[in-house]
Amino acid sequence: MRYCKNCGLLAPFDTDHCPQCGAPLPPESPAPASARPEKTPCYEAEPQETVPALSEWATLGTLLLFSIPVVGFILSLAWSFFGSHPARQRLAQAWLIRTMIVLVVVALICLWLGLNSVLSLSAPHYYYAF
Repeated sequence: MRYCKNCGLLAPFDTDHCPQCGAPLPPESPAPASARPEKTPCYEAEPQETVPALSEWATLGTLLLFSIPVVGFILSLAWSFFGSHPARQRLAQAWLIRTMIVLVVVALICLWLGLNSVLSLSAPHYYYAF
């Protein structure tokens, strides 16, 4: 947009004369090329690491091993940090995170139930004899 030197009106780009007073507008000065370099957006994603997937039976066997209470937790720890197969390592890490979330939720529920039972037992109970 350009300003009219005669009346000071801000004139649109497509006009050569001021719409208010009719005076010719000064020519539009080209912006210096080096003042602000144009950055083009980069739409290419960074190449992600491709991990070969486990077969269906290997995934099923791994999940069955994880479902054994103590052995599954030990295996998920071992395969999470020292996994030989990258897909099994990611599966073990996901299982370990899920297990930790479930343990925290169960611990909070047990804490809540324990506090409720202690508070209900410590409250005075009044028994009316008829």
